[in-house]
Amino acid sequence: MENTTVINDLIKDLLHCTPDFIYFKDLNGKYVAVSDTVAVHFNSTLSDIIGKSDFDFFAGEQAEAMSLEDKKIIATGEAVKDKIEKKVCPNGSEFWISVTKTPWKDSAGGIVGIIGVCRDVTERIEREKHILDMLSIATHDIRGPLSSIGSMIKLLIRGAFGAIDESVKVTLSDISGRMIRLEKLLGEYLCKSSMMNVKMPEKEYLDLREDIIDPILDEFSSEIEGSNIRIDNRLGAIPGNKITIKANARWIKIVYRNLIRNAIKYAASGQIAFGFEDKGDHYRLNIYNSGPPVPEDRRINIFEKFESTDSTGLGLAICRNLIQKHGGNMWYENTWDNHPNFVFTIPK
Repeated sequence: MENTTVINDLIKDLLHCTPDFIYFKDLNGKYVAVSDTVAVHFNSTLSDIIGKSDFDFFAGEQAEAMSLEDKKIIATGEAVKDKIEKKVCPNGSEFWISVTKTPWKDSAGGIVGIIGVCRDVTERIEREKHILDMLSIATHDIRGPLSSIGSMIKLLIRGAFGAIDESVKVTLSDISGRMIRLEKLLGEYLCKSSMMNVKMPEKEYLDLREDIIDPILDEFSSEIEGSNIRIDNRLGAIPGNKITIKANARWIKIVYRNLIRNAIKYAASGQIAFGFEDKGDHYRLNIYNSGPPVPEDRRINIFEKFESTDSTGLGLAICRNLIQKHGGNMWYENTWDNHPNFVFTIPK
């Protein structure tokens, strides 16, 4: 008897002190006991929770899913361990939890309900997502210089900079093959790490032409020359005078780098243009290319992940996400002469 009293006291202390969500439910899904943390997140009291079910605290679909899972555990006797779920509390707050549920058995071994232990892992999930997102952006960013190096090697092989020895061509061809394999490997990492929840880093004042556009054009100089691309001034030129924007330099470079790379790809032997308009409280920017327009049935989805069939399908999704985190937006529109024009805004 004394042992039972001690154990009961220990359980009460645990339910009172633990930061975890601990609960006991009977066979009908009614709460028998819960930790203080459960009451806080339910925006309720311990006495008010006892005898109620998930249907009293969660939306219908969410409560139904939880009830079905409980019934399955009771029917099979199989526990659920460390299942990561996103939850919405009655007060509207969202959080991630690690869910472990096990059958609650009496002294004879019969199942009398469910014991649940849930741990708030929101910080861990956000940290993991941030790491994966940074890897995604870094991997995507590395592909640009690799592509430039690969293009330069191809120009060397073709003799664009003068005749070279046949043995040198063989070596360059081998290097080119290795570069292609490396690009594919980066593409795989890019796909695996493609999540879009990176937090907005600090903004700074930048000269649009000097700090962003000119360095990116320099990166792609060999591709622009090799593809006979002409940079023209249609749709509003970037003025020669200084244009100051408040943004994160690295993120804006990623946006321009991706859009320029796509423009070079689709506007071979054509034109690329950079647009700029002052709209009062924001700047309207655009990158045009003289390639074929995006098919009408794809224009809504081109900014979704994995939509592209001839690339990793992440570039435009990343670009729009980065612009939105700046407080702007990005979209596609056709020009009057039926060519692609990618438009985005940056708040002043």
